[in-house]
Amino acid sequence: MIRGGGRSGRIAPLLVGAAEAVIARAPGQRLPRLVVLVTVLSLGALASAGPAAAAPREFFGLAPQAPPPTADVQRMGQGKVGAVRVFLNWAAIERNDDEFNWAAVDRYVGDLAAAGIRPLPFAWGVPQFVNEDSLTMPVGPANAEAQWQEFLREAVERYGPGGQYWTSVFPARYPGMQAKPFEVWQVWNEQNAPKHTHPLSPSTYARLVQISHSAITSRDPNAEILLGGMFGQPTGAGAFKAWKFLKAVYKTDGVKDSFDAVALHPYSPNLGGIKDQVNRMRKVLKKNKDKKTGLWVTEIGWGSHGASTSRLVKGLKGQARLLKKSFTLLNKKRKKWRIGGVFWYTWRDLNPVAAPCDWCSSAGLFGQNGFAPKPAWNKYVRLTRGS
Repeated sequence: MIRGGGRSGRIAPLLVGAAEAVIARAPGQRLPRLVVLVTVLSLGALASAGPAAAAPREFFGLAPQAPPPTADVQRMGQGKVGAVRVFLNWAAIERNDDEFNWAAVDRYVGDLAAAGIRPLPFAWGVPQFVNEDSLTMPVGPANAEAQWQEFLREAVERYGPGGQYWTSVFPARYPGMQAKPFEVWQVWNEQNAPKHTHPLSPSTYARLVQISHSAITSRDPNAEILLGGMFGQPTGAGAFKAWKFLKAVYKTDGVKDSFDAVALHPYSPNLGGIKDQVNRMRKVLKKNKDKKTGLWVTEIGWGSHGASTSRLVKGLKGQARLLKKSFTLLNKKRKKWRIGGVFWYTWRDLNPVAAPCDWCSSAGLFGQNGFAPKPAWNKYVRLTRGS
């Protein structure tokens, strides 16, 4: 995972040291980020002929549907998973005004860091004291915007570099382990799809990005803002295709300065569909003179069994084959498409009753009980060189 992967992105720590050793600079002078990017990509290309070796570990991620048990996170660590999306559910963390409960997040991000995995937080959801509809973006009413910004500032102060969690709680619970502070912050989720957002408004979302950037960078000036993952081709009333939504977001004055990378969920029955969606997104970036901005794939996946009518159910072997092909493709095109990371959805199979879509219940790399790995997990760890 290349941090930010875009115009102002800092690079994964594993490669930054090598880059700084190569590039000569005056003592105390800050290394230009773009120079680091070029150098790291060159180093990555020379590192090895293997497909996974050309990318830093944090490039390969997971997007679990729910926080997994500690034992599962340790299993992820053995598999050399590099990054995991972490849901910062505002509605669950601050049920009552100014009463923050970080216990569940503490456990999750601590387990991840102890396993050597970088958390990628995405903030989403609204508590009832702000709006009875948890999917309504907190934009418009001044109080809603102020409450959202307060929540984000609290999160940065706790989990950002030098945050309270990393300086006090984490060392006590995981002695000797390396902190993995939040450095990239994803704002909302699938803001172009009716299942996840109200209202479906690019201008409203652009405003959310702007106030989020202001709040987050007020506490961590080096923090990078990643747009919420846009569902490539959602259905439902008012839905926007990802590239059309992004095009409309750019119409808001000044929004371009409030984010560092965009994110896509290019669900497709085949690789051709993925290529098409990525290329469409990149065309929008280029047209808006933002071609250096990175593109992250923060969800991608297929089911191994389930509804026979779903184009995303491929069987055990088909799921494994498409994981390998899609991850290999995105790694191969990492430089050209400026891919910051790719996250498989999901970790474990889900109870069909609770699954959010007709194929999601079988999208896991492990069965519902978590014991039996699927062929897709074996393909994943071959890419990461885990076990």
